Amino acid sequence: MRLEIVVAPDCVGCAEARAIAEEIQGRFASVEVHLLELGGDRPIPKQVVATPTYLLDGAVISLGNPRMETLMRLIRRRMND
Repeated sequence: MRLEIVVAPDCVGCAEARAIAEEIQGRFASVEVHLLELGGDRPIPKQVVATPTYLLDGAVISLGNPRMETLMRLIRRRMND
């Protein structure tokens, strides 16, 4: 399972998104957590319309930072599928 969190340098909520990424990686060792930093030459994924954006296995699950409980519930649900 892969959780991608798209962040940008000038994004107000992205500091919290980075902290959430660390928290999820610590709680779910089997989840690959990747921060995708926008800017420079990196193309914006087509499904990203705001930062931060959370994608779980390529599907958008949150625009903006979700509540930690909600994010953990979505990850656990996907693990049980």
